[in-house]
Amino acid sequence: MPATSPSKPSAPAVKKLSTADVVSDLRHRIASHNLLPGTHMPEEDIALTYNIPRAKAREALATLEDRGLIVRIPNKGAVIVSIDMASTYQLYLVREALDGLAVRLATENTQADDWRDIEALFGEPFEASLRNGDIDGHIATIETFRGRVKEAADNPALSDMIDRLHDRTAMTIRRVALLPGRAEEGIRQYRAVIAAMRQGDAEQAEARIRELNRSARDYIKKYKDYVF
Repeated sequence: MPATSPSKPSAPAVKKLSTADVVSDLRHRIASHNLLPGTHMPEEDIALTYNIPRAKAREALATLEDRGLIVRIPNKGAVIVSIDMASTYQLYLVREALDGLAVRLATENTQADDWRDIEALFGEPFEASLRNGDIDGHIATIETFRGRVKEAADNPALSDMIDRLHDRTAMTIRRVALLPGRAEEGIRQYRAVIAAMRQGDAEQAEARIRELNRSARDYIKKYKDYVF
């Protein structure tokens, strides 16, 4: 019987992106300013970029529009929304209330040791990222904390509202962090929030996160010419 040649290994299957995958990537690119306000987002370009059918591209754009990240302009199509002082200030007012509730619930639902690793993360590594000019790392630490709070709060309706608000404020987070003195003050404020959570004092934790948000809002107002 003649020897048979080994079969040729098949090429690895290329993962097909879901609409959620595309939306997640576009949200990240908008938040990181990889895609700037005012950028046009033609449906056909999204379909080609992500190798998806135009129907999925249309669904992705509809989701971004629902989250307030794009607007549909007659004869222009989808455009990434521009940020302005008035709307951002209003969003931060709402963010203060939502963050306060989330931190309160997270504190009530957890024990002190549940936040030990977060407390360590906001120690020397948090300061070092700032000293080294690692703004991405600095913001990533904050996002880790906020993600844990959202998870511990265990309230899907609240999580959805926080996600939507984050999408619309993420575009200013980096700019606010770079304002004179803001990051240093933020370090102190985040540590105060975490300390209250470790003590199981939900009321104090809520008060401290509200203070943090008010401070960020005051910086936005004071340095509006640098933020917008």
